[in-house]
Amino acid sequence: MYTYVRQPEKEKKAGFTGYMVDEASTIKSYQYNNIYRSKAFQEAMNYFDITDDMTRGILLTVNEADQNAVMVSLSNKLYKHIVDKIDDIDFGTLPQSKGDITKIENYEEMVDCLNVINDILVNYNQPTGPVDTVRTAINNMVDRTSTFTRAYEMNVEMPIIIYNTIVLAIVSSVSYLISTTIEFIKLPQDQGYEIALDKNAAMKTNSHLLYKDLEKFNKSCANGELDKMLEFVMKQNASNFGGETLMFGAMYTAAALGVIILIIPVIRELIFFFYYIRAKLSDYFDAQSTILTMNAYNIENNLTRDSKTRKDIAKKQKNIAEKFKKISNFFKIQYKSAEKKTTDNVKKLDKEKYKASDILDSTPDSATAALF
Repeated sequence: MYTYVRQPEKEKKAGFTGYMVDEASTIKSYQYNNIYRSKAFQEAMNYFDITDDMTRGILLTVNEADQNAVMVSLSNKLYKHIVDKIDDIDFGTLPQSKGDITKIENYEEMVDCLNVINDILVNYNQPTGPVDTVRTAINNMVDRTSTFTRAYEMNVEMPIIIYNTIVLAIVSSVSYLISTTIEFIKLPQDQGYEIALDKNAAMKTNSHLLYKDLEKFNKSCANGELDKMLEFVMKQNASNFGGETLMFGAMYTAAALGVIILIIPVIRELIFFFYYIRAKLSDYFDAQSTILTMNAYNIENNLTRDSKTRKDIAKKQKNIAEKFKKISNFFKIQYKSAEKKTTDNVKKLDKEKYKASDILDSTPDSATAALF
C-alpha cells in the first residue's frame, strides 16, 4: 500500500509534485508542509535524484540544522571535482603573487594590452563588453587583495584556489581576445603592418565560457555574496582538505554554503577548461607581447620619415606577424577543443543526480524521526 503525500506550492515550483511512500516498508508517510527550507537548501536540492524515494523523503523531512549538514556533504562532493584536477593545472608563477594580482608577472603589460584592444574596438565602432568584463574582474581582484593575501598567510585552501583560478582566467581571456579578434594586415610596399579587428570574432567573444564565468564572478562580487563567503571560510580557517579531512564543516551557515554551492560550478568549469587547454602561462604572455610590440612599432613608424628606418621597422613587424600567426592558430585550435571538452564534461556532471547514500554517511536524525 502506498500513500501519496501532496506538496505545498513552494515545493511544486522546485519541481516536486509529491512522492510515493511504501507503508509496507520502514518509511512512513509524513506531513512536511511546515518545515522551513532555506533558499540555499532549495538550490542544493537540484543536485539530488528526487526520483529516489529515500532521497526525496530525506530532503523533504530534514530540519534546518540537518539541511546544513546535507549542504556540507554536497559542498565537499562538488569541491572534490576541483581538487582532483587542481594539481594538473599550470598556474605558472601566479601563486608567487600570494593574493596580490598587481604583483603577477607582466601585470602592467596585461593592462596595457587591454587598453590597446579597447582602443581598437572603439576605432572599429564595436562594443567593448569583453574588455569591460576583464577590467571589472581585475578591479574586483585588486579590491580583495587584503582578503586573498590573508588567505595565503593562513593557508586557507579554497580562497587560494579561487584567487589563482580567476587570475588565470583573466590572463587567459586577454590572450584569447587578442588571438581571435586581432589581425596584423600587411600594408603596400614598406609601410609595415596595421592592427585590424576581426569584427565577427569580436562579436562572438562574449559567448566564450571564460567571459561568461568572469561575469558570474563579477556578479558575486557586486552583490557581496563572495565577500561574505570568503570571510566566513577565513574565520573557519578550513585549510586542511585532503584524505578524510573535509573542506567544509558543520559550523558553516546556510548562507555561506549557498554561495559555496553557487561559486564551485564556476571555478570547476574554469579548472576543467585549463585542464584541457594544457597551455603554459608563458603562452598567454607571448600573445600579449606580440600586440604590444606591434603597437610600439606602429607608433615608431608613424613618427619617422626616414625610409631606411621604415624598412627596418617593417622587417621587424613581419617577424612579429609571423610569430603571432603561429600563436593565434595555436590558441584558436586549443581554445575551441578545450571549451568543447569542458562543456561536455560539465553537462555530464550536471546531469548526474545524487542519491542520499552518495552524499550522506547516515540518515540525518530529523529525517530518521520523521520517516521511520
